[in-house]
Formats: sequence, structure tokens, C-alpha cells
Amino acid sequence: MQSSENSIGDDIDLQPYDDGADIWDQVAFTARTIPNGLKKYWKQRFALFSKFSEGIWMNEQSWYSVTPEIIAKNIADHIYNNCRPSVVLDAFCGAGGNTIQLALLVDRVIAIEKDPVTIRCAKHNAEIYGVADKIEFIEGDFFEYAPYVEADVVFLSPPWGGPHYLFQDVFDLHAMEPYDLTSIMSASRPISPHIAVYLPRNSNIEQVREPVENYEDQEVDDSTVLISYLHVRGKCKAICAYYGALAVPSSMEYALLPPASADA
Repeated sequence: MQSSENSIGDDIDLQPYDDGADIWDQVAFTARTIPNGLKKYWKQRFALFSKFSEGIWMNEQSWYSVTPEIIAKNIADHIYNNCRPSVVLDAFCGAGGNTIQLALLVDRVIAIEKDPVTIRCAKHNAEIYGVADKIEFIEGDFFEYAPYVEADVVFLSPPWGGPHYLFQDVFDLHAMEPYDLTSIMSASRPISPHIAVYLPRNSNIEQVREPVENYEDQEVDDSTVLISYLHVRGKCKAICAYYGALAVPSSMEYALLPPASADA
């Protein structure tokens, strides 16, 4: 696949080396300084970033929202193996877990993040993994930039509204905050029909497979959605929903679902 290499906006204004002096206490935790509510994530720090000891930065929100590295790698492999994209959009890049794994495989990643501290974490972490030069970091809101983005594949790891989803039997994707699934998909489909969405493991599957608006210029069959159940050490951590040409099973545990019927 081939997409335009034109920049969609001004890159985040960072010096070649960002020492983080002004945000150090927000992003560089130790076993003694990690907040009590994040201690269980601290124990998993090398599962989140295998290069954690080389100076990874994460602010508090990133600790519970970053994708574990083994899962991020699996998603990136699936995207690359099925689409061979040149350019991938990571619409909610966070601290860079998925962005980094995508950049290890594709020519260019456009990474959008609205929080200024979080995106500095992402760029710093990409430098540690040696892929910062393959990433266009955009500080801003995905919905504002979406009309101007050109990409072969869209990857979405939207905010889930914090860890409260864990206490729900079935997670309502229409009530997901601050952005619901319908709004996110509607903004993404004009960019590309090939979309991957990282979601809570208890997501309402009927909502995941609901038909989305068809575009007249779309030549891809979107009659199915592939649900990947992503496990770490035998425990399902999340799911990833694949649409378009990404809805092709590979090596992980998948469920290939037809679209929900109109009268369901």
C-alpha cells in the first residue's frame, strides 16, 4: 500500500533531546515513588516495555492504559502481515506502546495524542527503541486532524474511561468515555476501511460487530469483523477488533463474526 508522505500538521515542538526536567516527577517513577494505586502496574513494568530499565517514561494515566508489549507486537504483526501498509495512523498514541511496535515494521507512523505530557513520553520512549525518526508526532485531538490524515491503516486504542471497566460484566461501547465507538469509527472510516480497535476484554461484542456506514468509494468487503482475544500468561487482557482487509485470522485466538442483522 502507498500513502502520501505529506505532513498533516506541525510536529510537536521538541528539542532533539528532551531531558524531561520540568516533568520528571510526573513520568520517572521508582519503586519508592510510584503511587499506591499503581503498584500492581509497577510489578508489570517490563511486560509493558521490555526496555523499561533504559529510561522509559510514563505518567500516571499511561501506567494503566499502555498496551503490554507482547500484545502491541501481536497487533502490529497482524496489521503488517495482512495489509503491508506504508503508513499507519495511531489515533490515540498514549505513551507510545503500539506506536513503537508499528514503527518497527512500517515506513511511517502518524501518532496523535492530545495530552502534552503523554506525547512527550511517547517520543522519548520511541527514541529508546530507535524508531522516533519514523514517527510523526502530532499533539492535538484526533477528531480535528482526521479529515486531513492520509494513511493505509487506522489503529485505535481509545481511552476506556479509566480502569472502571473492570467492574462491569459487559462494557457498553456506546457509553465509553470520552469517545464512544460509533464516533471513533465514523471519523476513521473516511481515512481507511482497514481499521484495528483495541478494546476491553468485556466489551459488548454485539456493539463491536454492528454494521458501520458504507462509503460508495469503498472497495473492501466489510461484511465481517475479526475479534482477537489477546492473552498474557494464559489470561485474556483485551480484545482487538479488525475490519476491512485486517479481518483475516492468523495465529492467535480469533472469532470471525458476521454482521449483526438489521432486526437484531
